[in-house]
Amino acid sequence: METFPNIETFYDEDPQRRRSGESDYGVWWTNGGRWPNWRVSYIQATGEVYAKSVEGPVEILGIVPPDPGPHYYRTLDKLLEGWSEAGLDLSWVRKRLTVPDA
Repeated sequence: METFPNIETFYDEDPQRRRSGESDYGVWWTNGGRWPNWRVSYIQATGEVYAKSVEGPVEILGIVPPDPGPHYYRTLDKLLEGWSEAGLDLSWVRKRLTVPDA
């Protein structure tokens, strides 16, 4: 997936990102158990699940179309069920968001 040097560049690339509602899925994720920590969030308008490092880089982990209505993250919640007990490694999120070949 796509990466960006920082959150400002990420938001500037698509104005919908800055104006959209977001849902967070924790702030203590790691990449292979190594520092730095990452925050995982979901953007309603674009359906993007992204991780932002405390050092700056942003990585799009996957895209999940939002559900209609106020609970736009219902499908993503099902995909990421158990995230808070998953060991907080970004590889877990990547795996859950990977669609198997049909």
